[in-house]
Amino acid sequence: MSGSVRRRLHAYLSVTGGTAVAAEVDQFILTPRTVVVPTPPEVVARRMEADDFFAEVDLGPAAEAAGHERFASVRFPPTWPGEAWSAFVGWLERRREGRPAPWVATVVDRESLEAIGQMGCISLPDADGRVEIRYATSAPQRDRGLATEAGGAFVDWLLARADVHAVVSECLVTNAASVRVLEKVGFEL
Repeated sequence: MSGSVRRRLHAYLSVTGGTAVAAEVDQFILTPRTVVVPTPPEVVARRMEADDFFAEVDLGPAAEAAGHERFASVRFPPTWPGEAWSAFVGWLERRREGRPAPWVATVVDRESLEAIGQMGCISLPDADGRVEIRYATSAPQRDRGLATEAGGAFVDWLLARADVHAVVSECLVTNAASVRVLEKVGFEL
């Protein structure tokens, strides 16, 4: 990018007092309109072969308790995972090699059972318990508050973990929608 500079907005959110709440939490996150589930490596591998497909996905015990089947056929449309795709190749290699990989999740619309976005951590928590998150919603699903809803629940889930003391994120300052999501979730800009 000769001659241009892309400015990024850095956001920071930490637990009051600098210590995380020690709690065992489920890695499935249920919100009023979404369920956030660990992204199955098989789904990432399938995306390499097909643009639009269905996969049997574990929606977790909370979804089951809310009246959904625990396992459901989820549609992965051509728009999934959107801009997040580039990060999946390295993540999938780490998983296949049995190396620790950061948590990566798929956001599923509870009503349509369609994958509508991605969120996850860039890396495992560092020595200070800090993790950096990224999130993306498929273009057709934007402007519905789903990133804020699922993102807020994801940040709460992270901060409830004993190994996480702070969550950070960044986005382009020109990405007004992402800036709003970070603000609504409670990040200090």
